[in-house]
Amino acid sequence: MTPAGRTFALNQSLLSLGGDLWIEDDTGNRAFEVDGKAFSIRRTLELRDTAGKTLYTINRSLAHVRRTFEIKRADEIVATIEEALLHLLGDRFTIHAADGTDLAVVGDWINREFHVTQAGADVIVASRSLLSLHGGYGVEVAPGFDIPFAMALVVALEQMELEEHHR
Repeated sequence: MTPAGRTFALNQSLLSLGGDLWIEDDTGNRAFEVDGKAFSIRRTLELRDTAGKTLYTINRSLAHVRRTFEIKRADEIVATIEEALLHLLGDRFTIHAADGTDLAVVGDWINREFHVTQAGADVIVASRSLLSLHGGYGVEVAPGFDIPFAMALVVALEQMELEEHHR
């Protein structure tokens, strides 16, 4: 089920290079920039608005046993994404927001078809079928869900999957 909200284009191949990339909105305009900090001890990415202001910082947490990424706004952790202990029925990650909200992530990671759900309802849908761009996919965000936060979640999930493929 699609959230029927705003759609953004994420070019998967650009993210995998570890450099900067732009996330475009459904009209083809640049909406967010992802800046990769290549020389950090732990992989760090910054989600910025079009004026260059850092909205979220995404990096791997070294303080957890399971592979975990943190999403921070300023210096405050707003969410952690943990790899699932068992990978059943497409469940790969759990997202714990600082406000106590839990989100689930399910889908087909090979084909970049995944859903982020909150209380059983889709809040983010990522799918190649939302976009005709080769090497990329569309990300649709449900109305009322924080769009920059959604983009930070998707970038973090992409980074976690990228690391998994390089292990």
